Amino acid sequence: MRKACATLIALALAAFALPAHAADVQQPATTAKVPNFFGSTGLLELPSAYVQNNGQVSAFVGGTDDFVIGGVVGGIADRFELGVSVLGNTGGIGGDDANVLVNAKYQILREKRNLPALAVGVVDAADQLDLDPSWYVVASKYFTKSEIEQRFALKGHVGFGGGLYGDEPFGGAELFFDRHLSAMAEFRDGDINVGARYSYKAFTATLALFDLSDIGGQVAYAFRFK
Repeated sequence: MRKACATLIALALAAFALPAHAADVQQPATTAKVPNFFGSTGLLELPSAYVQNNGQVSAFVGGTDDFVIGGVVGGIADRFELGVSVLGNTGGIGGDDANVLVNAKYQILREKRNLPALAVGVVDAADQLDLDPSWYVVASKYFTKSEIEQRFALKGHVGFGGGLYGDEPFGGAELFFDRHLSAMAEFRDGDINVGARYSYKAFTATLALFDLSDIGGQVAYAFRFK
């Protein structure tokens, strides 16, 4: 299992070296921008360089045996997102108390042609988890089926961060089999996580296996505010 996950992630890292054949970025297999389990748009625990659309809000609830979390993340202005979530613990990170996490992300560069999107952000800016604010910088790139010559499309993510991210590089990949179903793998601070995500209209459901041992789940709903 770990070998297969490592191969998937290595594919994502190698994909950044591929040239883009289209003049502009093609429409992704899905345009859903889903909160991760910490409330920042991304994969499972990792953030991506993508942000919520301006005026869009995603509400989510999820957890594992160790914690439950729920909150909202929204797009403010053009390339900035802000999120607030409440994490309750049952023996996991952050002690036994409920913690309010404030997350923020700014997309420095939009994705275009053969250039990835680039963003900087922070998870738990107020350090409620006593792990130091988890700052990060991350790059993300979408690759079509024709570019990677496979039956799936791919989004790859690489970055570096502190706090939850251990002052180490992190990376991940999401494979899109169609516009509704995707599979994910990521590594963070020595752990490998895998998962699957199903999207239908404004709803998404995510199933995860953290460190290849702890099962987690999440549901999210996206809407626009006026």
